[in-house]
Amino acid sequence: MGKAYIVGCGPGNKDLLTIKAIKIIKNADAIIYDHLVNPEILDYATPGTRKIYVGKKPYVKRISQEEINKIIVNEALKYRTVARLKGGDPFVFGRGGEEIEELIKNNIEYEIIPGISSLTGVPESAGIPLTHRNVNHGVLVTTGNSVENLNIPDCRTFNCRMYTLVIFMGAHNLRDIVSRLLSSGYDPALPIALIENGTYNYQKTYTGKLGDIDYSYDDSPSLIVIGDVVQYHKEFSRSEHRIYSGKIVTLFYDLYAPDTDDLENEGITVFKIRCADVFPGNMQTAQLYRKNIAFYGCYTNMLMDILRSSGFDLRWLGKIATDSTGKALLQSYGIFDTTDISESGNDYTWIGSGKEKELQAVKVKPLEMGSYIDDYVKKSDLVIIGGQSDTLPEGIEVKDGAGVIRIEYPYEGLYSKVMSYFGDGDEKN
Repeated sequence: MGKAYIVGCGPGNKDLLTIKAIKIIKNADAIIYDHLVNPEILDYATPGTRKIYVGKKPYVKRISQEEINKIIVNEALKYRTVARLKGGDPFVFGRGGEEIEELIKNNIEYEIIPGISSLTGVPESAGIPLTHRNVNHGVLVTTGNSVENLNIPDCRTFNCRMYTLVIFMGAHNLRDIVSRLLSSGYDPALPIALIENGTYNYQKTYTGKLGDIDYSYDDSPSLIVIGDVVQYHKEFSRSEHRIYSGKIVTLFYDLYAPDTDDLENEGITVFKIRCADVFPGNMQTAQLYRKNIAFYGCYTNMLMDILRSSGFDLRWLGKIATDSTGKALLQSYGIFDTTDISESGNDYTWIGSGKEKELQAVKVKPLEMGSYIDDYVKKSDLVIIGGQSDTLPEGIEVKDGAGVIRIEYPYEGLYSKVMSYFGDGDEKN
């Protein structure tokens, strides 16, 4: 029996993850993660870590909380360290308490890792202070998932104007929420903001007056903020006004994820996804039994993922030949006895190289499909294939008007090619 960590992963931006959360993720044997967890956070996991997606999306058939609780318990019974990753903070509308109750019921040790809540992180990234001297005295927080259970004060007996009202998960019910607020005595002239995709570079804030806010919900995670402090958005917000703010790029990388900080600093959001998670290649692993194999280092993680997903025991292989990069990566899997690729000769089966002896086989089911990747590609203005495949994985389609380009490892000229594609920031809007 192991220990379960209930980990808050912050409101979205990967740089808002705590150091303690990173340590837990690196040491985890199994990771259970939500839809709102930035997928780049999963890159902190060590190779071979078991990953289970339990995301919930609006209007889509989803796994129940009871099922998630059982998954956490089952994984903790099998593995030493289990990380349950949740968006924001586990105890702020995150149902972390329900998961802990299930762990206690099953006598499983647990620890809570706090995360930056969307309650504070999202309004701050939009330049909205929840409290401001001489403007308000406090904050009221509720959820708008069910308008019938909306917990708001009666402004005829309570000074609503002196408190910022923050509503989680209410954007899809905005019309009914506004009606309820107005009937409770809220001033129709009170400023309101809806913040979509908070803390990401493609964050967008819609502002107006409570009585006539113009907003159309599009399934994006959104936070509602109501109060006089909303007026500071225009003055305090800077991140949404960069020329490339809102531009989204999805980059499929092979061996190492390239540094894209220079693009992020321009306001461009870059989703980096490891090719091995979606391009597992065409291979029947049974063909590898007792075979000597040779491959370049850039294919190491892809090959190991395919072997693991198909239940192939590494001891069933013959000799392994690879380059210095592959040798270093294989050591992380506990493989130290390898041959230099230049000495492999004709007795080795080549993998992923395009050579004549490359394996021919049926398609292996991608490991991470059905979770977040297709969503991100659909949002992207540009998709970059930087790995071993020439095309996008089956089942993934780019949105109308989006571009698809290929850049070879080590991704030289990545910045200039992306900036050239977007031009002056206007021509691709």
